[in-house]
Amino acid sequence: MRRLLPALMALTATPALAHEGHHETLTLAEQARHLLTEPDHILAFAGLVVLAVAGAWQWRRARAKARK
Repeated sequence: MRRLLPALMALTATPALAHEGHHETLTLAEQARHLLTEPDHILAFAGLVVLAVAGAWQWRRARAKARK
């Protein structure tokens, strides 16, 4: 299973679905709005949140186990 999952993920990988446009001219408020409303940025942020929660959960479990 450890070898199958990465292989399946590699086969299902798609090219980046980034949106068009240059963002160098956006103001700070426009950049913030852009980061918080574009679907690709929301998905990336959600992925980071999932990783952070999983890491914190593992850390707390290891810490609790070490205390026993």
